[in-house]
Amino acid sequence: MLVDTHTHVVARDADRYPLDALAPAGGWYREVPVSVDDLLAQMDEARVDRAVLVQAVSAYRYDNRYAADSARLHRDRCTAVACLDLADPDAAGTLRRLVLDQGVRGVRWWALADESFTEPRGLWEEIAALGVPVVVTMFATRLGELAAVVPGLPAVDLAIDHCAFADFSRGVPDELRTLAEHPTVNLKVSTIALDRMAEHGDVRDAVTELAACFGADHLMWGSDFSQTHDRSYAELAGFARHAASRLDDDGRDAFLGGTALRLWPELAR
Repeated sequence: MLVDTHTHVVARDADRYPLDALAPAGGWYREVPVSVDDLLAQMDEARVDRAVLVQAVSAYRYDNRYAADSARLHRDRCTAVACLDLADPDAAGTLRRLVLDQGVRGVRWWALADESFTEPRGLWEEIAALGVPVVVTMFATRLGELAAVVPGLPAVDLAIDHCAFADFSRGVPDELRTLAEHPTVNLKVSTIALDRMAEHGDVRDAVTELAACFGADHLMWGSDFSQTHDRSYAELAGFARHAASRLDDDGRDAFLGGTALRLWPELAR
């Protein structure tokens, strides 16, 4: 099974699902507004079985309705990860309602600036109680900070978006390696990360090195489609298969789907 753990969908119905008022006019979500139906059609063509619909923050900010509604409508193939306003005093309550009432199965922890990894504590407690994974969107400059706080967080699965946009010019960077000792940490090896690896050598070697460091059962592929749209979706899926081709059978299965099914077991149905 091939699972795409990082997709973004944009509604055709802009009246029902309006873009965020602060969204820049020239964004990808206006240039290539791929709806969930469009995505599923392209997944069929590319032989991709399941997808995680990650909240498109740049397009919708904290309005998670389209990702949640799309995943619920296509629950046989999709699940959704929501993004919350960490400054909201009722963030934990919002998450509870999203999970229990709307079927959301994960939190996107947006930490591209100086947002806390540990607060609000009540939100972490709610995440643990609900048993959903956390997708962390961050830059590599904060990897040391994250490594320092992981031992004090509840034991929930973390998935680091795009390998934290790390620099792979000299192989797996040390600041990323420090997270390998934490069993709750997983890496989303997205197209963005694979492209960075390919700039400095054979992407298959880089993925093999990353698997040797973290274990392939802690790696998962994500296309970043439709935000990444310089190639067809079929080409993005083909790139993933190529990148994993030097892993052994078990490692390849984990990278392309098994790790994702561990974090989002509802996709195995």
